[in-house]
Amino acid sequence: MQPQRSAQSVLQHLRLLPAEALFWIVALVGAATIDPQSGLPVNLCLIEHLGLPCPGDGLGTSIAHLARGQWAASWAAHPLGGPVVGVLLYHIGTLCWRARRHAAASSPASR
Repeated sequence: MQPQRSAQSVLQHLRLLPAEALFWIVALVGAATIDPQSGLPVNLCLIEHLGLPCPGDGLGTSIAHLARGQWAASWAAHPLGGPVVGVLLYHIGTLCWRARRHAAASSPASR
């Protein structure tokens, strides 16, 4: 009976996960799983496809190096990789905290 209760608890917590937070989690995990040594060019930048220089060029590679603890390589790929990860983790936490607070305020037990 315990595994079923824990599965229900996990599902309940996942329902509280805002869609934007889920998007940023998937984006960070996707960037972190890029193999920076593969040499395969993965370019999703619309600005660069328009022929303009991309301000975020190397950001995904920077995050991938950061996830592997390769600090110098991360900095060399894009100096803002670490700050971007920090800001996104803070934003994800804020989104989840607000959603949880909203759910607690609108629950029947709080009335």
